[in-house]
Amino acid sequence: MQYRQRSEFNMGGNPSSSITGVILMVFFLIALFYLARIVFQILYFLAPVMLIATLIIDYKVVWSYLQWMGRLLKNNPLLGVGAIVLNVLCFPLITAFLLGKALLKRKVKQVRNEVERNKEGEFVEFEEIVDEPPLILPEFEEKPRQTRRARNNDYEDLFDE
Repeated sequence: MQYRQRSEFNMGGNPSSSITGVILMVFFLIALFYLARIVFQILYFLAPVMLIATLIIDYKVVWSYLQWMGRLLKNNPLLGVGAIVLNVLCFPLITAFLLGKALLKRKVKQVRNEVERNKEGEFVEFEEIVDEPPLILPEFEEKPRQTRRARNNDYEDLFDE
């Protein structure tokens, strides 16, 4: 006898479970589409504000992005025109990206300055106390140095100056 192995798409042989899965997948994709549309509309209205904030935080981010687009247009005109069209269509996403990049660069700069400040130390304000009399120390008398021949042990030879 031959046994045939039968592969079924649904589990348990119930056709309604596979149809239910497909319907749920379609509803999930539709909900995801509307959610992305709402987020994109919110970003569209916030894009000018984000661009101005990016220019205030670090204008060099926007300038370097524009220079990159110019180089792309100069080196490969077809790709440059395509990138410009894509930038116009995705303007809210580009401004959000540039704002994130400017904030990241500012944070990195702050952390780098803090590390340097901790490494070098900060200046501390101080007050001079003049009420106390100056400290008078006895004169320092320098002892005569022993020559190498006058030393008795080899251990002191390791510390020659």
